[in-house]
Amino acid sequence: MNSKILFFVAFIAVFAGLFGIANNYLTTPPPAPTTTKQTEPEKPTVTYTVWRAKDALDKGQAISPNDVYRELINEKQAHTFGVNKDITLDFAATTLLNTTIQSGELVMPENQSTPNQAGYLTLITHDGMTLYPLTVNSNNLINHYIQPGDFIDIMAISSPKTNLSNATTQISDFNKVQANLFMKHVRVLSIGNGSDDQVNPEVNNTQGMQTTVVIEVTPDDLAKLSLAQRTMYLEIYRSQHYRKNPDIQINDVIHGYNGVTELRGSGSSSMSVGMM
Repeated sequence: MNSKILFFVAFIAVFAGLFGIANNYLTTPPPAPTTTKQTEPEKPTVTYTVWRAKDALDKGQAISPNDVYRELINEKQAHTFGVNKDITLDFAATTLLNTTIQSGELVMPENQSTPNQAGYLTLITHDGMTLYPLTVNSNNLINHYIQPGDFIDIMAISSPKTNLSNATTQISDFNKVQANLFMKHVRVLSIGNGSDDQVNPEVNNTQGMQTTVVIEVTPDDLAKLSLAQRTMYLEIYRSQHYRKNPDIQINDVIHGYNGVTELRGSGSSSMSVGMM
């Protein structure tokens, strides 16, 4: 009897345990599924190349890589300077600054001027000087012998009776015709309209036997040049050293020339030219 009771009690206990486990399993919510958070890739840092002046740079100066240093700035800094791409400078000797740059300031492409840009001629004109477009005869010019930056002498042939400013003018009266050194050591900024010139302003007056030369002179020379260009035959040559002043009269070239002499006789008159 006792064994049956113990068996029954043990059965009840086991059944109760199993029921409790089953009930606990059924009432426990299933674990929430785990989600993996995807991380967004970091955007690469954007930088731009700019250039700063090592020292103060003067207006009209050509710059070299030794005058500036390279710097990388981030995108936010770049936008404050109006920069949206890498800055590239022109280090050509003919490219000049059109403004003064202080030490440490950014040097931008718009701070540079190249030949044929507006204002470039002003940059290469020395203080106190001015420019003059001189029209000269081109018969005796040697191609590329005179270049921008060279210094020239201006020769003038004049006659008190004939206007020689036209290159095709024929002289019929040689009396008092002379040649002289009109101006010395004049700086050339442009010659003709060739594409190889350092400066090619819009003077394209190369026609036939004449060409236009842009020269640098003092303001006091302007009136003299204007009058000479309209009355004399002008030629230019590279500046030279002369052993004597090259002022030549017609009789220095045509020996014995004495001009026109009128001979009058008793019954008639005649003209003879004294070229012996």
